[in-house]
Amino acid sequence: MSRLRRGALALAAVAGSLLVAAAPAAAATQPTPAGRVTFGIQPAGIGSAAVRSNFSFSATPGAVVNDDVAAVNYSSVPLTLQLYATDAVETSGGGFGLLPGNQKPTGAGSWITLAPGSSTVQVPAETPSGPSRVVVPFVVHVPVKATPGDHAGGIVASLQTEGSNANGQRIVLDQRVGTRVFILVSGPLTPQLAVTDLHAVYEGTANPVGKGQVRVSYLVRNTGNVDLGIDQSVGVSGLIGDNHHVSLAKIPLLLAGKSVAESVVFSGVWPEVLLRQSVTASPVAVPGSSVPGLVPVTASTSVWAVPWTLLAIIVLVILAWVLMRRLRKRRAARPAAGEAGDGATSERPAREPAETSA
Repeated sequence: MSRLRRGALALAAVAGSLLVAAAPAAAATQPTPAGRVTFGIQPAGIGSAAVRSNFSFSATPGAVVNDDVAAVNYSSVPLTLQLYATDAVETSGGGFGLLPGNQKPTGAGSWITLAPGSSTVQVPAETPSGPSRVVVPFVVHVPVKATPGDHAGGIVASLQTEGSNANGQRIVLDQRVGTRVFILVSGPLTPQLAVTDLHAVYEGTANPVGKGQVRVSYLVRNTGNVDLGIDQSVGVSGLIGDNHHVSLAKIPLLLAGKSVAESVVFSGVWPEVLLRQSVTASPVAVPGSSVPGLVPVTASTSVWAVPWTLLAIIVLVILAWVLMRRLRKRRAARPAAGEAGDGATSERPAREPAETSA
């Protein structure tokens, strides 16, 4: 089953991020070229076919696939580029990334072998007719015990130059650009998602009649063996109908076995004692693929949202009312007791004189 993947890594100019010792240990460095340099890497054209946006292979366990990759120089000076294969990783924003150069691949990147002597290539400067290219063959050895489903890696072109920082220390500037490699190993496909680590916090306000905010965080995990895009929505609902809902930005590509951390803040939420949060993640087939059995998943949790300031005021009002009531009773009881004491007379029957006999 052929699966075309869109959105390859851009072949635009690489301004360069400063990575100290971030490249493979065996790679050689060179003095920094004068002026701005621009280079790229892409699948080599096949005959008269248009340049592919990435590599996409379908293979059985134990298969061997041959193809070519092209290192491209858009600069006015020749460049020495290091080429190597590595594993794909999920970026924090839910996109396609590649391992740093100093980390050894253990997945699909380890299946890719460049032609002997091709780890370093000299790419001439561009010519009036266009950029210069060096085509490098490579082989994909799919392990016999490879699991069914999607596996992703990439082939990287790296330009490593020597320089120094503001303190005069020697540094290595590693400018990298890569092209994606998708490998679909035949077998049962099991698209599956999970929403885990769902957590919510309510942050109230000192205003007794004010609204607060709810922070919701969670992980979206691709627990199946198929790469997927993800549509997601988050909702907050209260006991008396104060409902909030938002659709988050789509995760364009969540690799099989990977996860992405998401968070959203809802403002203007009434403290309705108990609030319920729900997250729905809906899997979407990546462009060019057809995956059956895509089922949304939902997770929910609750958080206490107690209006403490309002409750404190209510308690104080009740206590004040109780005290005032007691005081009134006491005041009402004292005059009544006084009046009874002032007007009371003690009447005792007079004792009749005792009769005496002579």
